[in-house]
Amino acid sequence: MKWASVRRAGLLAGLALLVAGGAAAAECGPFRVGLKLYPLVYERQSGGPGYRGLDPDFFALLGERSGCRFTLEVESLPRIWSRLRGGSLDATSWVVPTPERQAWVTVIPLARANLVALTWTAQRVRDEADFLARTALRAVVVRGASYGPEYDRLLAQLRAQGRVSEVGDFDAAVRVFFGQRVDLLLGYAWSVAAPLRERPGQVQVADWHPQAQGLSSGLALSRRSVSAADQQRLLQALRSLQADGSLERLLHQHLQGLGVRPLEDVAPQ
Repeated sequence: MKWASVRRAGLLAGLALLVAGGAAAAECGPFRVGLKLYPLVYERQSGGPGYRGLDPDFFALLGERSGCRFTLEVESLPRIWSRLRGGSLDATSWVVPTPERQAWVTVIPLARANLVALTWTAQRVRDEADFLARTALRAVVVRGASYGPEYDRLLAQLRAQGRVSEVGDFDAAVRVFFGQRVDLLLGYAWSVAAPLRERPGQVQVADWHPQAQGLSSGLALSRRSVSAADQQRLLQALRSLQADGSLERLLHQHLQGLGVRPLEDVAPQ
């Protein structure tokens, strides 16, 4: 009788630990994720409410693998960084690591891609040096964005000459360029696929730095509001997605043929 009581007490204690462990596992988030609207990555459903693209599927998969919950919010790029610094956002996606940003967030790079340069075919811009030499030509950039070391050097020179127009988000940059108010737009191939189809032959698309490693980008987690334990938990989940090919399949599903490739090593920066 005494042994039965001890055994029953042990079983109850074990169940209590399992329940407590399950509750602890569930206590990850909800994390507030700020996302900018971007073709194929995060865009409104056509003909209905909600959003579609890489990001909704990515965060759903990451939630399943990590046990964490995410709340997705639409924001402009400047507002995303303002809110990350202020503590009212916990994360954002596809961030290019820079020293300035890494003061506020931990970036876990996941994929790499090369930017392309869009210029008007009629202007016959041969390359970056040609664009820089033609001082009447202007570029449009997204305020607060990083375009990688090669293009950032070009933009620094153009800014010094007063040849850069800054806008709040990529959609605005696309409108400015395709409205023919500027002469250069930098972006990823998928981000300009739709407007290019509407202007066949009018826009020249070139990779001015084909030998560059390309920009790595990935998940950014607030150092202020996401604990070290939760960051580690998400890192392990991301590594498992990379190791079993889930990340590659997701990128292939949404960005096939657009030069995006997963990184072989997932490590925070």
